[in-house]
Amino acid sequence: MSETTDRRAAFSEAIEREMRTGEFVFPTSMQAAMMIRRALEESEAGLTAVAKVISLEPVLSVKLLRMANSVFYNPSGIEVTDVQRALMRVGVNNARILALSVIGDQLATATEFAPVIRLAEQLWRHSLDVASLAFAINIQLENAQADTAMLAGMVHDIGQFYLLSRVHEFPELLHEQSELAEFILYWDKQVGQAVLRAMGTPDVIVEALDNQDTCSGVWPPHKLSDLIFLANSAAGTPNPFSTLSLEAQVEQRRAAFQSVEHETMNRLLDEARVKRAAALAMLAA
Repeated sequence: MSETTDRRAAFSEAIEREMRTGEFVFPTSMQAAMMIRRALEESEAGLTAVAKVISLEPVLSVKLLRMANSVFYNPSGIEVTDVQRALMRVGVNNARILALSVIGDQLATATEFAPVIRLAEQLWRHSLDVASLAFAINIQLENAQADTAMLAGMVHDIGQFYLLSRVHEFPELLHEQSELAEFILYWDKQVGQAVLRAMGTPDVIVEALDNQDTCSGVWPPHKLSDLIFLANSAAGTPNPFSTLSLEAQVEQRRAAFQSVEHETMNRLLDEARVKRAAALAMLAA
């Protein structure tokens, strides 16, 4: 057995053990961010308590203040200078979205990703692309779950992020990118579901992402899994581990929504691409 095969087996064994015990080895930046995300999800937590937790993350605090003082949220020009007032102005939902954006930014540049930094950065750009497009499609369809769709888009490839964060422990897998991609795609769905649950992700998102590779074909799409499928197929930034070409993605989308006129679908996507600029600006606040 080759050294690379040995390492691949060792990596698989480590992943199987973590899924069995539920004890995942998250990057340090993600551990801190998870605490913030849980505080934002806690329905009974007051604004003061949530603001204190957000203040523990300086990058998130600065971005929240910048968002609160932007022209969109501050048309009167009266600036806020503390996290609690900023939170009152933008709302917990937008703070939750911004928190996940900061988590992704930090994950993509964490020490653990140093050997695969280009892959991590492209995977995060792809996640932002899908998230903002899913949000814009919801707005275009006047659905009530635009925020949920954006959150789902940002974590739809969380399993791949987690696996990338562990690769530095098994450097032999870095010698051949095709083998690394094969390994990550093999474990992606199982690990992604386990990590989402370990993070305390709402069931509606966990269940939707478990079915994101399939589509009911109902038009207009309202199921969260269908919306993520559509946004993923139309994203301009490719997933670095995808085995589908752009042309194949288009064909897959047409096959999934075969009862829909191409012009109807393309019009929705074109209008959503225009509207997603606001969502991207918010994520990059």
